[in-house]
Amino acid sequence: MFLEEDMMGWFSAVIESRTLRGWAIVAIVGAIATVTMLALAGPSFAWHEDIDSVANKEVNKKLNELRKATDKYRVLSFSEGELPETIVDPDDATNVYVRPERCVQIIRTDGSRGPAMGYHYVNRADVYRDLGDDKDFAVGVEGNYLKPEALLYAISGQDKGELKLVAVEWIVRYDTVTGKPSTPQLVLGQTKVPFHGPMAPHEEWMPWHYDLHAWIWEENPTGMFQDFNPNVSCP
Repeated sequence: MFLEEDMMGWFSAVIESRTLRGWAIVAIVGAIATVTMLALAGPSFAWHEDIDSVANKEVNKKLNELRKATDKYRVLSFSEGELPETIVDPDDATNVYVRPERCVQIIRTDGSRGPAMGYHYVNRADVYRDLGDDKDFAVGVEGNYLKPEALLYAISGQDKGELKLVAVEWIVRYDTVTGKPSTPQLVLGQTKVPFHGPMAPHEEWMPWHYDLHAWIWEENPTGMFQDFNPNVSCP
């Protein structure tokens, strides 16, 4: 026979168990919602590239991994019109992106403005890394494609004190003496996206190089991996 205190203890245990299960379900649903919203936040590879459905699904999965890895850089605040000198990876203090000298946009011969790239924050140290082997020419900071060498920003709407991340860029140095490397590729599952180049420096600090953009945070009607985006402009 249950005594009153036994009955109360039993009810408390049941309530506690159900509460814990409830919080576990809430946590799981929340995690799923976060992943789903992250996937919906950026453009889909399928909007622009003509590949089969299986490869497309695989590429989008890789691009979502890239969004997850760069989500920590989404917003860049500044004051009095002065951009921050550097962006430091909160998870790796050695991964430092240096402030650009200008905002990149096409200016047509008639003076009108064309598509833009935006502000490039670049890990210049990684572009010039010298390991004495083919790792010098690996894609991404320290050979990790989830750590692109450049973060591209544009003015966030009407807010002049905030920049939003619109794209990422990988930069691979080209050795004009040895001719290395041959055209690098961004490997996304079974899909390989060739870099553009080699090309001459277009900034004072920059070496001969290959590069590749990915507009993972801003829809680009001309293509996910195109250089310029008509939806982006400079002030």
